[in-house]
Amino acid sequence: MDLRCLSVLSILFYISGVQSDNILALFPRVEKSHYIVFKKLLIELAKRGHNIDVVIGGVERPYEVESIPGITFFELPKLKNFSLPHFTLSDLRKFSVNFAIKFMFPISATAFCEDSFRSDTMINLRDSKKKYDLIILEIFICDCFFGFAETFKAPVVSLISSSDLPWGGYRIGNPDNPAYIPVYFQGYRPHKYLYDRFWNTIAYLQAKIGHRWYSRKQTQISREFFGKDLPDLNDIVANTSLLLVNSHLSVNMARPTVPNFIEVGGLHIESPKTPKKEILNFIGKDKFIYFSLGSLVQSETLEEDTLKMFMDVFSKLKYKVLWKANATEISKIIQPPPNMLVHHWFPQLDILCHANAVLFITHAGLQGTQEAVYCGVPMLCIPLFADQYQNCQNMVERNAAKTFTLETITRAEFKDLLLEIIENPRYKKNVLRLSEEFKDRPMSPLETAVYWVEYVLRHKGAPQLKTPSIALEWYQYYLFDVFCVFFFFIVLSSGVGYILLTKIFKGILRKNSPKSKKN
Repeated sequence: MDLRCLSVLSILFYISGVQSDNILALFPRVEKSHYIVFKKLLIELAKRGHNIDVVIGGVERPYEVESIPGITFFELPKLKNFSLPHFTLSDLRKFSVNFAIKFMFPISATAFCEDSFRSDTMINLRDSKKKYDLIILEIFICDCFFGFAETFKAPVVSLISSSDLPWGGYRIGNPDNPAYIPVYFQGYRPHKYLYDRFWNTIAYLQAKIGHRWYSRKQTQISREFFGKDLPDLNDIVANTSLLLVNSHLSVNMARPTVPNFIEVGGLHIESPKTPKKEILNFIGKDKFIYFSLGSLVQSETLEEDTLKMFMDVFSKLKYKVLWKANATEISKIIQPPPNMLVHHWFPQLDILCHANAVLFITHAGLQGTQEAVYCGVPMLCIPLFADQYQNCQNMVERNAAKTFTLETITRAEFKDLLLEIIENPRYKKNVLRLSEEFKDRPMSPLETAVYWVEYVLRHKGAPQLKTPSIALEWYQYYLFDVFCVFFFFIVLSSGVGYILLTKIFKGILRKNSPKSKKN
């Protein structure tokens, strides 16, 4: 038989073996990165015959996937009480370790839920009679959307676009001991020193207690929308079937995981393409540095002295520099040197995977860090907030990066850091080793994610993956009740021992007293 016929038959048999299910995917958050990480997963599931309704909020409409049969998009309108501006450096200085308590929980967890539930999109979805076999839900703070799992009686696959959150893996019983696992907002390994472990534990408790407190408020909001009979959100959340997390041990750290905690770090990474002609013409045959502070921070809002310091150092290097920033605003402050190309956007992965890329100056966002590791480019980190400190520290400890703070760096120090990373071969060698580790997996991140999502579909929620620990109260999980029993018996034994010893000593003293001897 012709080989082409065999290939066609194989594909037909493969497609016929894939079950077609109705999937509801909820991406209500406004940050683009929260959706973009898992976009490939939705596309692949649709290609495999599943029917997917996607509720999406806050990002530009993803036209590139609209032509794929099986995907229907429903947009959330711009929310009244919640918008995501571009931050300046002064804005980020206000964020501290308890960033979640001061900003994320009160705004994201309550106002965001209230505004979302007022939208026609959410109301129509709640009242829909459509049957869904699975709900895919991107989580960050907003557990209020778990009410749809109860409404449609469907299992839930949760997604985390970053490394694990203090309230993420915890819901499925994943170990998160603060003695050695750094809290999302911390920038150091807690196991080395008592000081670090102490403050990591404080941050851990802050995050857990804060999330628990605002979960109560979300339950109230959800009951107003879904009905007063809705169970407590913590009980619904604990029934999560699977958690897909954008992490990998080569970039983050090794940690124990339960069976339904699946790492798919780098899921968003596509095959790199050749950059546009304009960029190639600028680069020529020269080696170059790529500088980007991500999508949330405007580079041109850095202090004028800092911008001038960067420009001065870059102008004296033999390397070209590509800087993601607003060229018009930068030019108002200082004219970029001839060896620098400033543009509001660059195809980051294509740039980093170019053979002439020698350094990535970055805020250490997780996706950018993963792309740098994937492409084998060492980093100079300027962490600004949230998990960026932890991402940066992970790379520094592996000798694939160095770091500095904008407030204290001098021209000479900045130049020395650049040249140290570029000209010392150990940084390139180490990041290439990490790149090999990052790519060395039994299945690609996309294949892994698709397999486990369909596993949950095939096994009707896959309850066999769930650990019994999710049924335990916190005092049972941490053995407080057992320690209380130990303490009770210790006190009881001590008390009985004290009474017996007291009687024995009294008897001895009575026996040896002068009166007893005289008698």
